[in-house]
Formats: sequence, structure tokens, C-alpha cells
Amino acid sequence: MERGMVLCLFCCLPCWVSGSSQVQCSADKGTVPVGGSVTMRCKLNSDCNTQDILQVTWRKQSGEFAGTIATSSRSHGQRFLGPYSNRKVRFAEEIQNCSAITIGSVTPGDQGCFQCIFNIYPLGASMGSVCLDITEASISDPKMEINLDSNNDHVISCSATGKPAPKITWNVTRTLEQNPQNYSINHPDQTVTVISNFTHRTLGRIHVTCVVHHPSLSSDIVLSKAIEDSQFFETSNSLSMTSLMIAAIVAAIPILIIIFYVIVHLCMKEHIIHKIHSHPGTHFCFLSRRFL
Repeated sequence: MERGMVLCLFCCLPCWVSGSSQVQCSADKGTVPVGGSVTMRCKLNSDCNTQDILQVTWRKQSGEFAGTIATSSRSHGQRFLGPYSNRKVRFAEEIQNCSAITIGSVTPGDQGCFQCIFNIYPLGASMGSVCLDITEASISDPKMEINLDSNNDHVISCSATGKPAPKITWNVTRTLEQNPQNYSINHPDQTVTVISNFTHRTLGRIHVTCVVHHPSLSSDIVLSKAIEDSQFFETSNSLSMTSLMIAAIVAAIPILIIIFYVIVHLCMKEHIIHKIHSHPGTHFCFLSRRFL
């Protein structure tokens, strides 16, 4: 068992609530990272006098180290038992109708439920429970994949495994055509794999960012990729070449018309027309004048 952990058992101020005897328990945090600390509190709501409480017992009900871990009584004082007796402990002043236990340097073995039992004379035992969820200090296998489906659309997927379940969000430079779909896979070791994916028809170039959030991380994990549709660029280049050719033809037509009319008007010169019969090559000019 790892040493250097602090376990503190203490009690709160007196509480007097009318009604039947009951115990209310809570923890200052439901999910605790490995190496952190947590305080569990149980409060006895009863008409009984504090002198009627013979002993307060803390037990671990599930997970590792199951069994009694701490007791406090007038006859035997305060003790820590089992694996918790090997840890550094510190007791505070105790008033027995409200008990609290603090576990420092939490380990995965602290995962589970704890029970606080008030032994009341002459009513007997009154108890309550509180559970802790211990998170691993790291998250494994975050990754992002991009594939093409049968329609040549991009299927973008991001996944991560952790305890508790990671959270995945997206940042995309263009509006998504559909909302991401999220799936969860539970594993025997209580870790959860979260998969988030969506299909997108890329027109040009977009930048996709997958952000993985987890309480054990000091900062989010960011995975980014750029997606480029080569077919789009080939089509764009082809359209650009076609547009240039059309523009060149349109620009050339007025020039050709001007050249044609210049030739016609030159042929219409009187001294060329008189030479039509002697120069057969000017027949074209004669016809041009006739029809113009």
C-alpha cells in the first residue's frame, strides 16, 4: 500500500432535528482524480442526545479494502483499521452526531462505496452511505480518422477512451451538413470509449479540429487535420481553362470583324474595282462590294 496518504476523521457541529433517526451522507466531490483528496460527511438527524451515541464506524462496502476502516468511541477512542492503518492519519476534535472522513492522495483502491454507522443506545445502529468514483490520471488512445464512403463523401471520426467517459467537441471552418453522432462503448475495467463522427461533402479545403475533454487532463487534447477535395480543384481548374478560352474567343470576335471590314473597305476602293477583270484574284472584293 502506498504511504504518504493523509486520512482525517473528524466531526461537525451538533445537529438537532426532530423526527425519526436517519443518517444523511455526502462527498465534497463525486469524481476524484488519482492523487487528489476528498471529504465524506455523514450527519445523524435524531432527537437523541449525543451521549446516547456509543460509537461511529466507517466501513468500505465495495471495491478494494472492503471492511471496517475507522472507528471512534468513548471506550476505545479513535482508530484506523485494515489498509488505512498503514497510512499517515490525523484526527480532529469529534462531536459524534456528525462525522467526516478525509482521504488524501487518493489511489484507485479508494474506488467504491463507504458506510457510516452510528451505534445509538438504545435505538441500535443508524447508517448512511456515500460512493466515490476515482478517475485515472490519464486518458488513452485519442485519435481522429478521415475516410471516404461509397458516395466519395468524407466520414470524419474522433475517439478517446477514459474513466469517466471523455467528452468530444468539434471545431470546423465550415458549417456542418449534419450534427455529429456520439456513441459509447463500456469496457470491463470501467473505462468508456467515446466515438463521435459525421459525414461531410467537402467542396474545396476545410480544417477540422477534434477537442477531447477529460477531468484528469490539465488541458484539452486537440487533434486537427485539413481536408482537401482534389476532384473539386480539378473541376475548378477545368472550369477556369474553359472560361479563359471562352473569354479569348469573345474578345477575338470584334477584332476579326474589324479586320474583315477593313479588308472590304480597302477592296471597295475605286482603283481596285476597275481592275477586277484584269486581276481575277480581286473577285472576292467585287462580291464583297456587291453584297455590302
